[in-house]
Amino acid sequence: MRRRLGTVVAVAALMASAGCGSQMSPPSVGEPDSPGPGPVHGARVLPLISMTGGGGRVSLRASPLNSDAQMQRFASQFRAPALAGRVTDAAANAATSGYPVYGAVVAIGCDRPPGADVSLDADGRVLITPREVVSPLPECLAAVTTVAIATVPGAD
Repeated sequence: MRRRLGTVVAVAALMASAGCGSQMSPPSVGEPDSPGPGPVHGARVLPLISMTGGGGRVSLRASPLNSDAQMQRFASQFRAPALAGRVTDAAANAATSGYPVYGAVVAIGCDRPPGADVSLDADGRVLITPREVVSPLPECLAAVTTVAIATVPGAD
C-alpha cells in the first residue's frame, strides 16, 4: 500500500507540472507582430498644447512628425507662429523617446479637451481622438486651437 501511495503522488506531481508547462508554451506561429485596429498600448500623449486664434484644421488622423519636412508641413497650418513653435518644440522633445511621433489638431472651439487617446484604424493609420469635455462653455469670444502630440510604439 505504501508503494502504491508513493506512485500515485509521483504521477499526480508529474501531471501537475505538465499542466503548468503547457501554459508557458511559446505563441503559435502566425500571430501578428504589429498591433491591430483599436487602442495603442504604450502610446503616450504629451500635455495638450492650446492657443487662442492658432488656426489649423481638425483631423483625427494624425500626421507623422519624424522628419524636419513632416514637422514643417504640419506646423505650416498654424496662423500663430507661437503655436507652431510650441508644437515643433514638443515634437522634437518627444522624438528623444525613440518611438515614432505623431500630431493632430484635435479641437478648435471654445473648450479645451481634457486629454486625448491614441488608436489605429483598420488600415493601420494613427488616430488621435480628444476626450469629451464634461462641462462645455456656453459661449466664447475666440476659438482655441488644441494640438495633441503623441509617441506611438509600433507605428510606422
